[in-house]
Amino acid sequence: MTDVSDSSTRHGLRETATLVVILAFVMNLLSRGFGETFAVFLLPIESEMGWTRTTLAGIYAIYMGTHGLAAVVIGWFVDRVGPRIVYSVGLLIYGFAFLLAQFGVKAWHFYLTTGVMAGIAMTAIGMTTATVFITRWYQGPRASQLSPAIGIAYSGLGAGVILCVPITNQLIEILGWRETYRMLGLILCALAVIVFVLPWRKLQVQTPPQSEVGRFLGGRKDGHLRAALQTQTFWLLFMIMFITAAAMYLVGPQLVAYLVSVGFDSTVASLAFSINGFLTVFGIAGTGWLATHFGMKRIASVSYAMTITAFILLACLSVTPVMVLLALAILPLGLSQGARGPIVSVLVSRAFSGHGLGTIYGAMTMGVGLGGMSGAWLSGVFYDKTGGYILSYSVSVVCALIGVGLFWMIRESSNE
Repeated sequence: MTDVSDSSTRHGLRETATLVVILAFVMNLLSRGFGETFAVFLLPIESEMGWTRTTLAGIYAIYMGTHGLAAVVIGWFVDRVGPRIVYSVGLLIYGFAFLLAQFGVKAWHFYLTTGVMAGIAMTAIGMTTATVFITRWYQGPRASQLSPAIGIAYSGLGAGVILCVPITNQLIEILGWRETYRMLGLILCALAVIVFVLPWRKLQVQTPPQSEVGRFLGGRKDGHLRAALQTQTFWLLFMIMFITAAAMYLVGPQLVAYLVSVGFDSTVASLAFSINGFLTVFGIAGTGWLATHFGMKRIASVSYAMTITAFILLACLSVTPVMVLLALAILPLGLSQGARGPIVSVLVSRAFSGHGLGTIYGAMTMGVGLGGMSGAWLSGVFYDKTGGYILSYSVSVVCALIGVGLFWMIRESSNE
């Protein structure tokens, strides 16, 4: 009888752990999906307002910068109040950001709403919270499943682009960009209520995993940010996140506008952007499994090679804007975009597990925000200075090469 009871308990816990991953996937979908709608709002807002591309890119730059700066605070809150409050409040902030954006008439209105507010919200419902949420469940007997679990949750970022960007593009064409912001804002507020009433007593683990002697990276495992800041591992991973984000956001936010500028229809451009997001789901989800079997550094290096190839092919579209070349560019871009994310998340979770994991991961995520901010802002500056996008693509390639080098500076271990 006891054996049956224990088996039932283990089965129930396994089911709950799976539900945790699904919920983290959905929240990541919303986090990235609504944030990336900026790509299809950019041209309509530019057309109505007549602002320079630097001004418009500044909105996204502030969004990414806020994402980075807010991450350590969000991580601190997750450690103390848990995912329920952070997720719910994050969705509400996102909703109010979009509801207010519909009334925007000056640049600072967008800097505040879709920049600062959306950046905070995106962080609250994104991977900072998800990493702590999942890591608490995937310890002990489930520790071997941590990498694929994080990979699946991370793939929600790509799924969000697939779902939200094309729908938003169609809504803008039918309703206009202001009414679309209002509708999206209402949806987000409704989702906040739904998330708040979920059965959190079942979903939330009260006791965080305990730190052990580091064996994955050969470094010290400590649940405190101060100790983490003294390790080489922390700063290498921080710089990987910074330089990779800079590379990707020099290209991503203006990809739709770039494709339109070289001669593609806006529908084709937004479809390409969405297909890129669709492929990202498989690339990110597969990264966890591949990294486990073939090594973190090897898979990271392959992903960077694919990213560089995509950047070069995209640049070639300015000379030969044909569908075949576009398809050849989107394929490696989609499969590699975000692929480094789950690798870094697993490295952080294994190297710094403990009571302060949320704060440590949040501090490290500042690299993504600051790198994304730098990349997005520079892409606007480069466009206004040169009238084109080639300089952005060239700098992106250099950043990706630096990222490869940084990954190989992380010490080898037997577990890798």
